Amino acid sequence: MSTPHVTATLRSWPIGLLLVAVACGPAQPQATTGSSPSQTPSSSPPPAALLFAALETNAAAAQFQWNTVAIAGLDGVARAKTTFAPMPIPYTGCAGAVLPPSAHVAAGKVYFADGQGTIRSLDPQGDVTKVATIPFTGNQQMLSFAVSPDGSQLLAAVFSLPAQASSGDACAGGAAFVPGPFTLDVYSAQAGGAGQRLYHDVLPTSSSQPVPNVMAFEGWDRVGPEATYPTQWATQGGGAHPDGTMVWVDSSTGKISRQVGDPQSCLVWDVAPSGDYVCTTSQVGGISVRRPDGSEVWGFAAPANGPYENPRLSPLEGRVAAGGSDSAVVTSAGKHVALGLYPLGWLDDSTVVGGGYTADFTYVNLASPSTVSDIGFKGLFVGAIQHS
Repeated sequence: MSTPHVTATLRSWPIGLLLVAVACGPAQPQATTGSSPSQTPSSSPPPAALLFAALETNAAAAQFQWNTVAIAGLDGVARAKTTFAPMPIPYTGCAGAVLPPSAHVAAGKVYFADGQGTIRSLDPQGDVTKVATIPFTGNQQMLSFAVSPDGSQLLAAVFSLPAQASSGDACAGGAAFVPGPFTLDVYSAQAGGAGQRLYHDVLPTSSSQPVPNVMAFEGWDRVGPEATYPTQWATQGGGAHPDGTMVWVDSSTGKISRQVGDPQSCLVWDVAPSGDYVCTTSQVGGISVRRPDGSEVWGFAAPANGPYENPRLSPLEGRVAAGGSDSAVVTSAGKHVALGLYPLGWLDDSTVVGGGYTADFTYVNLASPSTVSDIGFKGLFVGAIQHS
């Protein structure tokens, strides 16, 4: 691959948006509870037990530069919330930086990384706990991390880029960066401890490939830590696309162990806690749910009016919510249920969340899939908070 992907990444937000933001000064974590600053939520009483984590911005940060993490219910009320120093946005040449996900859910909590390399957790009771510290200056760097399902171990990767060239126009063919290496440092940490570096790599480049392929952590399932390689770390816009090619990583070495699926025949979008995954068939954009060994569990053909995109596998793995020209839930029993929203993820096996980013989060229950309820605030959907 000669350059980073130039299609827009889709980290649980609507398509076609570019990150355009400036780094802000650090903010100290401060736990709060109560209603999220939002529009009036739907008057329909939602299931009280369903909680999810989301990233937000407040007045101290630029738009889309997340500096607040919240755990909220479908009634639009934040059960817990804390602010943090936002991730800096490095210069990436004639393209916009695509930052790795800075929050993940695990062990009944949301884990989040700040712009100083500290990873903390927030639980539904509002308790903020320091989990690990990763060496991270934020100066021309991107930080990605993954948390084990029980919350006991973390892996993190710090991608460092050279500084911006002092002269020339990268968009007109000039040099984007000063001479110098692109590097990747991978760390391991036990919960409550400091990060220990597993290895340091100077990433190869050449005259035909002036920017490198990069690994970035995405999650952790029963098979092991998940990452992308190559990873989309810069974009010039475009349609929905995964963050990169999914791989599994060895938890002890931090090295890639094997690829998830085959991106040439079925593009992986979402990996379940079991290690099963959902992909879209490359030729027609149909849905395929597969085991870690690549064998198919069930599938669903693409609709006539266009391929599915951003498919998300339900907790019991018998349903997939997918966007595209015809947003829908498709099932292993061969059913197609049209949705009135663009799906971002599941809260339980019958509740789908959509919207977000620049529009309010919304949800539907499959008992009434055409009824869309407004949750009442904007942000980036992270995932469901499962009861521990």
